[in-house]
Parts: sequence; C-alpha cells; structure tokens
Amino acid sequence: MALGKLAKIVLVLAVIGMLDTAYLTYDHYTNTAVACPTHGVINCGNVLSSQYSVLLGVPFAVWGLVFFIIEIAIILLVRNKDLFVIYNGIGIAFVAYLLYAEYMIGNICLYCTLVHIIVVTTFIISILDYDAKSTA
Repeated sequence: MALGKLAKIVLVLAVIGMLDTAYLTYDHYTNTAVACPTHGVINCGNVLSSQYSVLLGVPFAVWGLVFFIIEIAIILLVRNKDLFVIYNGIGIAFVAYLLYAEYMIGNICLYCTLVHIIVVTTFIISILDYDAKSTA
C-alpha cells in the first residue's frame, strides 16, 4: 500500500526530527559542543544543560528521538488516523512545556525550535488533512 502525499511529507518531517534529536542525544552523552550561537537570546548550551532539559532522569533529546521513531512507525506500520492525531497531540503538550522552559531560561535553542516547528506542523497536518488509511 503506497503512502499518500501528506503521509510522505510527515514522514520526511519525522526523519528530520529524528536526525535533529539524534544529534542532540549524541551531544548530550559525548559532551561535544552543539554548533549553535552562545551569545544573546540564542544559546543552545544554556537550554540543553538547564534544569528543564531532563524528564525522569532522561534528557528531552532522548525523549524526542524516541518520539520521532515511534511517529515513523505509526506512519509506516500502523497507519491509523486516530492514533496519529492523539500521538501528535501529546507532542504538542511537550512542545508547550519546552517553550515555557525556554521562556523561563531566557534562551532559545535552534535545534529545539526545529523540533517544535516539526511537531506543530505534523499536528496541524494530522488535524486538517492527514488520512493514514488513504492509498492516494
């Protein structure tokens, strides 16, 4: 069964999100410097090392990586519209928390912003048009 046009778009976005969060996960565990400005409002290091960057002892980068892997599985294997909408709604809740965290920190992480844009876009697609059962 072929994927529809919207499913292909969402799949590309999920792969980009997976690569982004994989990079942030690698950075977290190797302590390499994230290629991101460190002056002014944009400061990935401050965001990624803040008290808000971990949930239940696990970095949000890892949670994001797992999120996108599961999303890819939903797109390719499950293909259920209801599950997809609910799953992306959960993603929106985490994005809201992470935006609050960046506000509290006073800095923005560009890599995190890319993830936020992907999750919001995917959520909008899932609400408006995405039909996981479509073969068109």
